[in-house]
Amino acid sequence: MQQAPRDRWAIPSKIGYVTAAQNAHFVAAPLLAAAAIGIAGVMAADGDKFRWPGPAMMLMTVCAVLFISCIQSSFNAATHLFNSADLDAWYGTSDKPPETVLMQVQQRDFQIWKSSSRRAVRLYNWGVVTLGMGTAAALAPHESASFEHAACRWTACAVVVIATVRVAVTTAVEARRVRRRQHGRRDEQ
Repeated sequence: MQQAPRDRWAIPSKIGYVTAAQNAHFVAAPLLAAAAIGIAGVMAADGDKFRWPGPAMMLMTVCAVLFISCIQSSFNAATHLFNSADLDAWYGTSDKPPETVLMQVQQRDFQIWKSSSRRAVRLYNWGVVTLGMGTAAALAPHESASFEHAACRWTACAVVVIATVRVAVTTAVEARRVRRRQHGRRDEQ
């Protein structure tokens, strides 16, 4: 998104982005963090029934930390996202600074929101990746599993790994694209 002119309010580049991010970061992330903690707890209690309980618990713990960090980053980002209607409600009709000053403040805070929001998205996506890898580790069949049972579990494990690798690649490519765009802007300045 290009820098907003000083005489306009900054807005997100996609109209539904804020709602989508709020749903992912404030609804899905807490539920997924709780699921990861629950799975780690089950593995801690019944580790002898799993092939790789240690790696799975570690991945689920990292997953929970990433999702909780996502929630915090998204909360911090939300404190910097506001528009002219929010300012009207905040100031009312008295003691309101000039609109040009408010636009400059909003544009500065909007840049902080974008940066914190991107961080929250990266944390969420890496949380999904570690959740997938932890799930794959949990699905791996115990050494004593029958051939049929092991085949089903290895197949499930492979499906999760394929989906997880896709998310990891997409996340890494997007992060690289953002870094290149940011470096290009720095070179222009």
